[in-house]
Amino acid sequence: MSLRRAALPALAATALLLTACTPAEFAREQTAADRPDSVVAGADGSVDVATLRYVGKADAYDVYLARAADDGDALCLSLTLDDVWQATECEPDYVSIRISDTVSVDADLSYRSGEDREMISDNVWVSRK
Repeated sequence: MSLRRAALPALAATALLLTACTPAEFAREQTAADRPDSVVAGADGSVDVATLRYVGKADAYDVYLARAADDGDALCLSLTLDDVWQATECEPDYVSIRISDTVSVDADLSYRSGEDREMISDNVWVSRK
């Protein structure tokens, strides 16, 4: 068996694994609306701005999802209110930002569709207590 033929299954498995860990939000091209100056400046280099995507609203906040600049596997959430940056948090696989005593915005790559969540995109939702 040739080396190329032996390597093909390994490459296919790696590609499948990487695709499974990529949030659906990153599948589309970035637009200007995905990359507001307030988030780029406010996040202060913590997010990979090439992966920054607008995902929706959580109450009055605009919510953005990205990968961390220093760890391509970590997810980041950024929030703006009236176009003013409010917060950015980055964590591996699961990240949450509290927007009030009873409400938070969460992102997770292992979301299961049977769970009852107020989804704002494929991997981002609002949690209410």
